[in-house]
Amino acid sequence: MNINEYLEGKEVKKINIGQSKADVYEIDNDVILKHVRRDATDDDLFKTYSKEALFYKSRMECSSYYIPKVMKVELSDDEITVLMRKYLPLERSELNEELIRKITQVLARIHTDEIPEFLSESVKETEPLSSERIDYCLKGWKSVLNEHPGAFDENGIDPIASKINDIKDWHDTEARVLIHGDFHFDNLLKDKDGNIVVCDWQGVSVGGASEDLSFFMSRLGADSTAFNPELVLSLYADAIKEITGENVNILDIKKHMAAANVITSFEFWHEFLHGNDEERVRGIYDKMVEDFQKVSD
Repeated sequence: MNINEYLEGKEVKKINIGQSKADVYEIDNDVILKHVRRDATDDDLFKTYSKEALFYKSRMECSSYYIPKVMKVELSDDEITVLMRKYLPLERSELNEELIRKITQVLARIHTDEIPEFLSESVKETEPLSSERIDYCLKGWKSVLNEHPGAFDENGIDPIASKINDIKDWHDTEARVLIHGDFHFDNLLKDKDGNIVVCDWQGVSVGGASEDLSFFMSRLGADSTAFNPELVLSLYADAIKEITGENVNILDIKKHMAAANVITSFEFWHEFLHGNDEERVRGIYDKMVEDFQKVSD
């Protein structure tokens, strides 16, 4: 697609989406155009956009109602173009039981959907963290905690570092399903009738359902959004039951969620918490320590 020719004569608003390095345009207040060039980004990021484009193409062929309406996908070694319908953002002030029900129903549809062949072929066993990676994460967390002298016991992170690979091994026993990989509130959109779709599929993969659930709730908690975790799990279990007829073991999924949160928090959250206030750091750190105890017991 020649982007300049396509945009000519249309009402165009360029959307700034931070560090994504994608050009995103709102067209005629109705359509979103995402354009990614390899020469404007790095190889790893371009690969994630390629995966997203492949996923959109796979869903276009088999009516999936949890993604935006995609009209066109073009993918080459050097350029990616996705043309999709514009939706409205959800507001956190709207978060009530009915909205949580809709969100968990969408998540259940994702987790019970067929895994595209291109993802099935790339499934690999989870690899343990190297000693160098563990040491990097351990030092990163202690650095964050030390930004708040006397507020935290930095030794609380040591047992997590020593057992992180054991936790990963156990967590790897969870059933594998299609997961979004970055399922959080800001990636949820709605149409004019209130139906929810999920955007930004660069992290789509095969994994455990608890990963999406854990990330969704941990992000809400980190953003100080009030919600009832038990309600989220109960409504998710109801949605799975409705779709598949199978019962979800909520206690088992809670333990896998705890493991997923420990793994994600230990490996990544320290990179985002530098310079944050004590309350925000405490919310992430205390939850990681609490979940570590759940998995260790």
